[in-house]
Amino acid sequence: MKLTFITTAVAALFCASTAHAQLGVVKKVAPVVSLGVKVGANMQKVDGGGLDDAYKGGFVAGAFVCVSKKKMGVRVEGLVKSAKIDYSISTVPSVKTVMLDVPVLFEYAPIKRLKLHVGPQFTTMLSAKQNDVDVKDQFKSAELSAVAGVEVNLPLKFIVGARYIYGLTDVSTISGTKVTNSSIQVSVGYRFLN
Repeated sequence: MKLTFITTAVAALFCASTAHAQLGVVKKVAPVVSLGVKVGANMQKVDGGGLDDAYKGGFVAGAFVCVSKKKMGVRVEGLVKSAKIDYSISTVPSVKTVMLDVPVLFEYAPIKRLKLHVGPQFTTMLSAKQNDVDVKDQFKSAELSAVAGVEVNLPLKFIVGARYIYGLTDVSTISGTKVTNSSIQVSVGYRFLN
């Protein structure tokens, strides 16, 4: 009876230590997945085409998913942003736009709580209205931009971040007129996972 008990105890300890060792290997190999939401301010500037090139305020909100391993990762976001476009002639009414941004970013963490982001952003125009009249046809439906930013992971799974977005493509459909966007975004967010 004692021999059976001792044999069972030794076998259980061996299996437990082997399982724990295997779990350690899985933790070291498996990437970390983060999910979260963010909201913030979008200051957008439009250059060209007789437009006022000052930064105008709007909002940005959406969700993100990040897959990372050690110090590097890939982050994909889905963000809705608003922007106001003013003409340099003050008598022409402003255009209010709503866009969907999908940045695909390379993420690098030089230190524990700091993350640097860089990569392309794909934008789709959802609406463009001037005095409640649809003027979406004056803008191209898609845009490509370059993104560079920084994010800080705070305690309790909160995050704060800032980024600069530089438009690489002409967004005007009017011939002879080149219009490009650039934005500065500041946001706060919350991570549900990790």
